[in-house]
This record gives sequence, structure tokens and C-alpha cells, in this order.
Amino acid sequence: MTVTSAFIINSILLGAGLAMDAFSVSIANGLEDPGMSHKRMCCIAGTYAGFQFLMPLAGWFCVHKIASAFEAFQQFIPWIALFLLSYIGGKMLADGIWKIRAAEEEKFCCKRLDPATLFMQGIATSIDALSVGFSTGSADGMRDRCRCHVRDLHVRAAVRQALRRAAVR
Repeated sequence: MTVTSAFIINSILLGAGLAMDAFSVSIANGLEDPGMSHKRMCCIAGTYAGFQFLMPLAGWFCVHKIASAFEAFQQFIPWIALFLLSYIGGKMLADGIWKIRAAEEEKFCCKRLDPATLFMQGIATSIDALSVGFSTGSADGMRDRCRCHVRDLHVRAAVRQALRRAAVR
């Protein structure tokens, strides 16, 4: 592979774009705990950086080593993704319209960020990096990359809603 200036610029922009959701969640965590120690800040940043580093590698590995086991399901993958994203979107709408979770959210207000929540935030903010790993590992990377970015928009919308809920607290 030839490294050109376009490749370097593309890589830098892709990295910056992938890091935006982790940056947003980090800001929300900082607003939630303004007196956070430097050690805790580094732990949170390291968690997000680790997931941002490992997820593309995991996606690439899945495409090259595991995907052949799922060739029988390949035709159903878009339908599975449609069902999951529709369910998540419908659930978000229902929660927003009928305020089903309003009472539950109040009792979790001002809860300290525990390791399990940090782990889940690390996964949630690096799902788009996993999709980049899928697209770089596939033969037709550009077509798959476009599909992954459409899925990323749905993931980012869910993260934005979670950040808004955290900001309200």
C-alpha cells in the first residue's frame, strides 16, 4: 500500500470523527463530576482510547477470521440490523413521548461513574470504530463503509440522547 498525503489526511479526519462521540461523553462525565481527580480523568481517557484502538482491530479480525462462519446468515444481516435499529428507535420515541422512564431517571441522578458504566460507555462510543474495522477488512470497503456510516448515525443519535439526559441532571 502506498502512503500518500490523501491517505494521511483521510486517516487523521477519520480518527477525529471517530473520537467525537468519546469526547462528548467525556465532557458529560466531567460535567457530572466537576471535582474529578486527575487519576480518574486519565482512567476514563485511557478506557476510551483503549476501546477506540481495539475496536477497529476486532472488526478487521472478525472480517478475516470469523465472517466465513456466518456466510449462511449474510443475506439476513440487513434485516437483522433494520429490526434492531427500528426497535431501538421506537423505544427511544416511546420513552421521549410518554416519559415512561422519568421517575427511574430521577433516582439515578448524581450517581458516580462506576467501572461497569465506564466499560459500557467505552463500548458504546467505539461501535463506529468497530464498523470501520469491518469496512477496512472487507473486499469492497467503500460500499461497506457507507453502510457503516449510516448505522453510525443511529448510534450517535442514541449517544446524543444519553448525553442530553446526563446534561439535564
